[in-house]
Parts: sequence; structure tokens; C-alpha cells
Amino acid sequence: MIRLGRIVVPAATAAVLASGVVACGTDQGSNDRSRPNAPRVNTMTKKLPDTDCTAPAHTGRIARSGYGLRYGHGTMNVSIAPVGGKAQCVQFSKSGSTDPNVPGDAMLFTFTGNRGEGALLEFLAVDLAGGVLPWPPGASARVPGSPITSTVGVSLDGTYFTSNVCTLTVTAANAAVAAGRFDCPNALAQTANPLDPSDDVSYDDPPAGPPPPAAKMSGTFLIKK
Repeated sequence: MIRLGRIVVPAATAAVLASGVVACGTDQGSNDRSRPNAPRVNTMTKKLPDTDCTAPAHTGRIARSGYGLRYGHGTMNVSIAPVGGKAQCVQFSKSGSTDPNVPGDAMLFTFTGNRGEGALLEFLAVDLAGGVLPWPPGASARVPGSPITSTVGVSLDGTYFTSNVCTLTVTAANAAVAAGRFDCPNALAQTANPLDPSDDVSYDDPPAGPPPPAAKMSGTFLIKK
């Protein structure tokens, strides 16, 4: 894990964020991770009816390998319900590299909306394989098809919420399509927004303050080749 100011980010995600993938538009392959100045995807954050965030996820064949997959298009529908606030259902469009694999045996998907808004979803590739290898060391193998622990981050209306203990159920994963449903009962708001490349918040010695507000997040994603 790597700590960016008050944000604790998995090492694999931190490396990709530093390369500019999250901030950039859809590329043509994994080699474009080295292009921090790639153009943004011309997308907008779409407001959706609440039912679009509670609808069942797309289902399909699950190829239990996190390698050799390429996804260039798709969306994430996510409901964000801040504590004491009103829930919103919004949609972001697929962005970033078509290759979801990042160092550290992880899979990372990014989605973009209005300037500084969007989402990221990360989980271990070994979990997609059914947890054939114990992870972390000493843990028992996961039953194929059972929920995966994942990291989800969502930026909306100037606030970035994130949790690294979200529950993810992958409902499709093959060469043509990937889909799933996630649930984050307690995502915390962060001072800085890693999805905004022009974020001016200082990462050095952030001022002390009250505990950050929390939100419940849930939704689905559907991405295609």
C-alpha cells in the first residue's frame, strides 16, 4: 500500500495514477501507459434514475484468467449516498488503457465523467482465477464465483470517496465483455482527488480536521472489447 497524503492507495494503482492513465483518455493498448499527455475522453457525467444503479449486472462466461484481455468501451453505473445526504445514481464512461493488468497481479479499470469526476475499480487477478493460489499468504483458496474484495474510488461533485474493502461479484469476464456488481458500505471522503490531474491540494502535512464524511456506494460496470 502507498499513502498519498490522506489517501491510502494500493501500490499497483499508485503506479498507474502516477503515469497519468486515470487522467487520460482511452488509449489503443498497454504501451500507452507511458503517455501522460494523451487526450481525455470527451465524456460527461450522466445522471441516471436510481433503478439503473440497482438493476442486475450483465452476466456471461467467466474465463478465469486476468491476462490477454482488452476492453476499450463501456460504462460504470454507481449510486453514491453520502451520510446525511441524498443518493445519486450516475454513469461514467470507460477510460484509460485497454489492458486492465497492472504490476502486482492486479486488474484496474478506470472510468471518466466531467472534469475531475470518474471512478476506478481494482482487484487481484488471482481472485478472478478463483483464488487457486492463497492470497494473502496463509489464506484459504477462494471458492470460484464468490465475492471478491476490491478497491473502488469515485469522484463526484468535488468529493472523492474511496474504500479498499468493497465487495465485488464478477458476473462476466472473457475476451468480449466484463461485468460485475460492487458494494462499498463505508467509503470515506478524501482531501485529494487522484482522478483530477490538476488537483492543487497539498499532499504535505494536510491540516488536521474532523473525521472525513462517509458514503455508501454501489453499482455495476459493463465493459466490452
